[in-house]
Amino acid sequence: MKDKQTHLIETAINLFARDGVSVSTAKIAAEAGVSNGTLFNYFPTKQQLIDSVYLSIKEDIAKNVLPSLGREMSVKEVMFGIWRGYIQWAIANPLRHEVSILLKAAMVLSALALERADAIFELKMEKLREGVDRHELVDLPVDYICELSTAQLSVAVMYLRHRQLDSVEASKHIHRSFDVFWDGISV
Repeated sequence: MKDKQTHLIETAINLFARDGVSVSTAKIAAEAGVSNGTLFNYFPTKQQLIDSVYLSIKEDIAKNVLPSLGREMSVKEVMFGIWRGYIQWAIANPLRHEVSILLKAAMVLSALALERADAIFELKMEKLREGVDRHELVDLPVDYICELSTAQLSVAVMYLRHRQLDSVEASKHIHRSFDVFWDGISV
């Protein structure tokens, strides 16, 4: 990604976190120190900027979470690896986490951005489909299970952020919160 494009995305993240998704592109451009025209050279529409912000965050999560996971692992191992890695990433990147949740909850993402986000986490989707097909997981659509994990992960992150637990207690919380999630989706 080009440096200016990255700078615009980071500026948008900061403003979305502070002012919400209704912040104007003019304000984003001004805060980034570029003209509106420059912003539109990189992102022809606000929708493309919003989608790019979301996908940038998802790619960052994947870069930090997925390298230690593989197809040879069980569904539970993959899901726990994602669970633990995501919580660690979210604690280290609170604004990016907040904006990811905000954009999803505000329902402002295009269908294409949501598809691309799923593709970034194809291993997760594949393992969940495998778990449902093998009757290891409840017979629910994989998209539904993903939404459950997102909601419960947000609660786990919020709890950790507000409690400021030491590393031992934080690790226990990560395991316990995963167990609650897993018990809800496993057969």
